[in-house]
Amino acid sequence: MTADQLAVLCRRLADDTDAVRTSPEAGALAESIACRVRDGTPLDELGDDLDALEMLLLRAGHAAGLSPARSYARFPGAGDGHRVLEVLACPTGVCARVEAPGAEPVFCVALRQPMVVTRLRS
Repeated sequence: MTADQLAVLCRRLADDTDAVRTSPEAGALAESIACRVRDGTPLDELGDDLDALEMLLLRAGHAAGLSPARSYARFPGAGDGHRVLEVLACPTGVCARVEAPGAEPVFCVALRQPMVVTRLRS
């Protein structure tokens, strides 16, 4: 997971408004990690500090942490910053199947109904 955490940290450090840049405690640890990466410290030696930074961020209420699954990039004009993702889901909500929307309708064979557009917010 360390390489994934480092990739997320790198993206977060590029954003001047991100908590790893604006929070003094998280910022100091993030810069220390980045400095050691530049100095050639092996990734396996950074795991504890990356985990500590993630915990700092999570405890401070920054839900994105350093997990790639929670990471997102802000896009200009994206409104309140909460992405909306549309997926096609089971028309009755009975199963957990989701599909990416496309030009062609997707049908639920079991129910013989088209799957429905569902909006998810991050």
